Amino acid sequence: MKNHTYQNGRLLQTNKQFSALKQKQKEWITNELRQRYISAINYPYTKLRPKKRDQILNEVYDLIEEEEIWIPYGEVKRHYFSKIPSFIRKNKKMMQQEGKEAADTPQKELE
Repeated sequence: MKNHTYQNGRLLQTNKQFSALKQKQKEWITNELRQRYISAINYPYTKLRPKKRDQILNEVYDLIEEEEIWIPYGEVKRHYFSKIPSFIRKNKKMMQQEGKEAADTPQKELE
């Protein structure tokens, strides 16, 4: 029990990893991070500045605590920074699809 502590009457594992969470919890955290990161991007192919990245991480970690999901801050931070390139790629794909749809729309209206 060296990796466990009692907090608020609950036994918590201090060395818990992100992979130990339930799939639903992992997806919820990743979706929150992705939505907030993409909405904060001003230019589609650039990374955010460190202060803005940390602000998003802190907001999402507060939500995680409200949902009573216990995971160390460092694990969420490591997961977040590993996912940033994937968030940028997804945003880039979405922007390209929107551009294609916008280009296709006038042609359909002419027909």
